[in-house]
Amino acid sequence: MKKMFRLGATVMAFGAGLMMAAGVANAANTAAMQSMPADQMAKISSWNGVGSVVPSVLPLSDVDYKGVVTTFKSIYPDAQITSISYDGKHNPTYEVEGYAGGQKIEMHIRETGEILGTEVKPMKHGSNGKHMKQHGSMMYGQAMKGMHGMSKAFDVNDIIIPEVAETKAQEKVGGTFEAMDWSVEKDNGRLMYELDMIDGSGKEAEVKVDAMTGEVINVKMKTSKY
Repeated sequence: MKKMFRLGATVMAFGAGLMMAAGVANAANTAAMQSMPADQMAKISSWNGVGSVVPSVLPLSDVDYKGVVTTFKSIYPDAQITSISYDGKHNPTYEVEGYAGGQKIEMHIRETGEILGTEVKPMKHGSNGKHMKQHGSMMYGQAMKGMHGMSKAFDVNDIIIPEVAETKAQEKVGGTFEAMDWSVEKDNGRLMYELDMIDGSGKEAEVKVDAMTGEVINVKMKTSKY
């Protein structure tokens, strides 16, 4: 399974707070923790609980979904996040989208934390009163579009972690399925994960999971394209 989605014993034990909110806490992994090497235990003991994967599972050089949001906000501190996506098929990459100062911002970030590129799309305004009057309806539409984008904003700390979303999806489609990529954003006012999953036999599934509660909203089975 892709390392971003490994639900090892360490994740299940130390992510218990978040996983209980999604109804998937697993206290039975305590025994597995006791058999861990001392160096791994030392890393875990210093972990502050932020992020989806503890240091012993995800290399320290890599970032998780919260890490990429931190990177995004280090450059655009006033931005409101509207979408986070992850593509783990070839060169694992995150995409973070947000709005700040009337601008739509898209940033692509590798798992290593390297920023691959940023695209900023400013809203266009008239240069004078006459121009604004002639194109008032266009500007109104742009303003409304910006407001619509802001209404899709969410706090990354409010969502369940991607591993929990995948686990919930696996409960519906089967544990042999693994998420190849995922995205989280609002759809008709509801904050949802959408996961593209595949199993070893070539079956593929698209699963939508409520990003607040872990409820599976929709499952679509289809022929694999990978």
